[in-house]
Amino acid sequence: MFDNLRELSDGPMEFEEERKRLFEVEDQSVSERRIFGMTSGQRLVLAVLFLATVLVMGTACLMVMGKVWY
Repeated sequence: MFDNLRELSDGPMEFEEERKRLFEVEDQSVSERRIFGMTSGQRLVLAVLFLATVLVMGTACLMVMGKVWY
């Protein structure tokens, strides 16, 4: 059980590399930059869905108020 104790204590620590990685700053290039954690395609789909929602709600409000001319 204690045969390799001296060899283990002279070797590198188990968590030494993990500690070094905690303090490293990741370099974010422009291509990997994300807004709200979404890619550009996901943001485009979200913008199109939002536009469609605004158009439908606006049309519905105009119809309810009777401002639409036939």
